[in-house]
This record gives sequence, structure tokens and C-alpha cells, in this order.
Amino acid sequence: MRRITYLLLVTSALGSLYAAIPAFARNVDLSTVPKRDSVQLTIYNSEDLTLVRETRTVTFKKGANPLQFSWANTLIDPTSVELKFLTSADKLDVLDTTYPHDKPQMLYWNVQSEIDGEATIQITYFTSGITWTADYLLIADKDEKQFSFDGFVRVFNTSGEEYENAQVRLVVGTINLVEKIAQLAQMPMDKVPDLDAQVHARFREEALEGFSDMADRQDNSRGGKSDIREKQIVKEGLSEYFIYTIEGTETIQNGWSKRMRSLDATAVPFKIQYRYRPQEYGEQLVRMYLLTNNKESKLGTSPLPDGIVRVFRDNGRDGLSYLTQQSVKYIPIGDKIELNLGPIRR
Repeated sequence: MRRITYLLLVTSALGSLYAAIPAFARNVDLSTVPKRDSVQLTIYNSEDLTLVRETRTVTFKKGANPLQFSWANTLIDPTSVELKFLTSADKLDVLDTTYPHDKPQMLYWNVQSEIDGEATIQITYFTSGITWTADYLLIADKDEKQFSFDGFVRVFNTSGEEYENAQVRLVVGTINLVEKIAQLAQMPMDKVPDLDAQVHARFREEALEGFSDMADRQDNSRGGKSDIREKQIVKEGLSEYFIYTIEGTETIQNGWSKRMRSLDATAVPFKIQYRYRPQEYGEQLVRMYLLTNNKESKLGTSPLPDGIVRVFRDNGRDGLSYLTQQSVKYIPIGDKIELNLGPIRR
């Protein structure tokens, strides 16, 4: 069983153990740790930044209830950790947050409860170490009139934590962060107060607000219901950003990567062009495939992220001929895609 990084402990539910909190050993296994009910990952590809939103069901007792959260051996930014009550919010209140000096990479929320019973809490935080890339597979027919155009995304997780049955959202766009999440995650807690308060607050608020708005809009558009159809990636425009939401859930294991289909287009038209441009291609005639990211090309429902394009051609003998591989930059809706097949051989 994997090591549990996030420990949520309702010590008031353990009677006499409540008074013994400081005496807990660092590596004690706690049978009272509630499992995640859900977890969402919203991942930018332009920055090493992921917003994690997880929910858990916790049993509270009237009075003070300490909740413990640990980010040991992960790339979580501890300054971004937020606790919110999704149910019984008017009966629960965080009195204070403490960082035990003898237990680094850990915090306690002291929750005052007016109820005896269960409530759903939401924990949000930023982490680095979760990224994604895109790649594309294009296969031209033997007459070189049309393409099949398949897109894929691959998610990489080196964050130190595993996310089981996670809802995954991938954000295409460019953002500018004042600080890198990885730097914040590795910063000692006694150095956090030295940060410019206004700069850090603005960074956290803007990023959290943007991420939360994106997630809420998508949840509302689906009516909060899960979809058991074949997995696909749904596109949604948000100002200059676009979100790919992977239907259903995926387990993103630490140290692993997972590849998922993002685009499946058939009969995509393209043109062939021959170019002689010595300053660009040297003293040679090159052959190009040209297409456009628009609806007429049966594409154009979203911008295409940076990625690797691999191009093949049906050779008419139940096989494929390899033509080229090249990197492409971010392709907005309506922009051209130019694929250089190389010089004409004489």
C-alpha cells in the first residue's frame, strides 16, 4: 500500500487521545484517516502548476476538532493550502492554523464545531510536478487528399503523491506567475513571512479564483453528473484559455505517465505545396502539407497545444510509409498548420 501523504485526523473522536496530540510519533499509522471522496486536478501546460481540489467526509464532535495535514515528500506549496466546509458551513469554523515546530511539513487546523456528525470538507492547494504534453498522429490517404488526425495528451506525475480516481482538467494557455510553485514548495516555513505579502496574496487569489471558476463552470454545465460514455476530452473556451476535461476519472500514479486521446478527426482536407526558399530551407525544393485548424477542415473546435506531429501515408499495400516528424507551436483556431516533408529527391 502506498504511503498516505495527507493525514486528516479527527482526534476529538478518539476520546482520551485528544490530549496526546503532541506525543504522536511522526510515522504512526492512523486508522482514522478518512479517504478522499473525490479529487480534481487542473493542470496548466505552460507552467509547472496544478490546482488540486479534494473532498473528504469527516466526523466532527461538538467543540474543538484538530485536523492534521501533511505535505512531506511532495511538491505541494504549503502556503496555498486552504480548507473549506461544503456542508454544515454555518456550524463549523476554523479557529486557527498552527505549524508544529517539532513536526516539519505539517499543519493543524483547529475546527470549532456546533454539531455531532459528518460534514464534507474541501481542501485545495497548488502543487508542481504534474505536467502534460500533446502529440499528434496524421495519416494521409494514398491519393494524398485527406488525413485522419488523432491527438493525444500524456500526463506525467512526479509530484510525490498519487491521485486515485481523479477528475483531470488540462488547461491550454499562457500564464505569468510571480513565483514558481516548486520554489514555494521547497521554501522553509520560517521564510514564508519574508515574502512580499501583497505579491503573494495576489498570486494566490488570482490563480485560485481562475481555477475554481473553470472547475465550477464545467461541473454546472454537466449538471454535476458523471458520464459513463467512452472517455473523451470536452473543450470549453475561457477567455484566452481553453480547458480539456477528460470524462470520467483517471488514476495518476506518482512516477508514472498516462496517455489519453484528445482528438479524433477523419477526412481532414489538406493541400500539397512545393517551396523554393533558399533563406528558409536552403538551396533545395521542399514539399509541404498545408491544412488549417478550422471547422472547414473538421478541426477548429479548440486551439491545438504545442506538441510533436508524426505524419504517415497509406502506401496502398495495407501499410504505412513514414513521412516526417516535427514539433509544432501552439496553434490557435483559424491558424495554418505547415508540415515540411523535406526536400524533393532527384
